[in-house]
Amino acid sequence: MIDQYGGWIPDYPGQQPYQDPAFIRARSMPQNQQQQQPQQASRMVEAVQAANEKAVQDFPVGAGTTKIFLAADDSFIAVKTVTVAGQVMIDMYDRRPPAPKAPEINPEDYVRRDEIAKMIEKALKRREAE
Repeated sequence: MIDQYGGWIPDYPGQQPYQDPAFIRARSMPQNQQQQQPQQASRMVEAVQAANEKAVQDFPVGAGTTKIFLAADDSFIAVKTVTVAGQVMIDMYDRRPPAPKAPEINPEDYVRRDEIAKMIEKALKRREAE
């Protein structure tokens, strides 16, 4: 048996180090591999170009994977994830500039119904005067 400090401890009285499989494994490994820290799992995500949002919904993605979609016209970014259970999640990020504000309506710029009759009368009087 090998202790936490790398020292050999016999499993039974009279055991020799060459008889212990744990000792042989520990000595055959390079020292830097014995105390190797667990590495963090990395995740690679594929980026795909999409014509529109419908193309993102229709694109097949395997279970347990994620794909990033970039719009051909650079109007959106979408992240489509399919869980191992088959649940589909799509996160859309709109990159279009905000729409311009609608101009304010000034009621003075428009004719009211009650003013139409007066305007017609004026026009007819001008026409008769000519």
